[in-house]
Amino acid sequence: MLRSSASRLSLRFAAKPAVDFSSVRPESASVQLPSSTTYYDVLNVPYDGSAFDVDLVRLKKSFRDLQRIIHPDKWSGKGDTAQETAAEMSGIVNRAYGILTNPYTRAEYILQLEGVPIEEQDNIEDPSLIMEVMETREELDGAEDRTQVEQIRLDNLSKINDLLPRLSAAVADKDWGAVKEATIRLKYLQGIDQAAQAWPNQPFDH
Repeated sequence: MLRSSASRLSLRFAAKPAVDFSSVRPESASVQLPSSTTYYDVLNVPYDGSAFDVDLVRLKKSFRDLQRIIHPDKWSGKGDTAQETAAEMSGIVNRAYGILTNPYTRAEYILQLEGVPIEEQDNIEDPSLIMEVMETREELDGAEDRTQVEQIRLDNLSKINDLLPRLSAAVADKDWGAVKEATIRLKYLQGIDQAAQAWPNQPFDH
């Protein structure tokens, strides 16, 4: 799942335990990232039961603990190679944290791990959802003040909150068809939320 080139900084990623930086040494000459390593492994959160339900407090703690060790600033003066490798590892940790903290990207990542990724051609197939998304977008386009926008956003957030438990249950049941369908729906609902937050500007979204 993750790859890295060799360097002079030893940063050992292993599935169990997740990531062990206790023996980081700039004079070492290897970066070990097994191909099976996942972002769950990187941040030391379990991938079992419903992998969709992550402990965000634990996730944040793991992220901060790792960055305290591998942030490039910590390796200034240790040589260019060590600092470059630390930057690479820090980038992986940042990406892992970003993906796992966002419900949509987390669900999308789970589908990738399970071999049923969302493809470019995968889209909304539910006519009622298509109409709902279009109508909400039109409401945002026609909103005259922030109060109206916030009400639209609250209504949309309620739909997201209703969807998340169903998505979690589908992941736990390994019903990947239902997971994909719910994830695509979540993608569009999150897009509406981004549009509401960016109003009256246009967000860089779906």
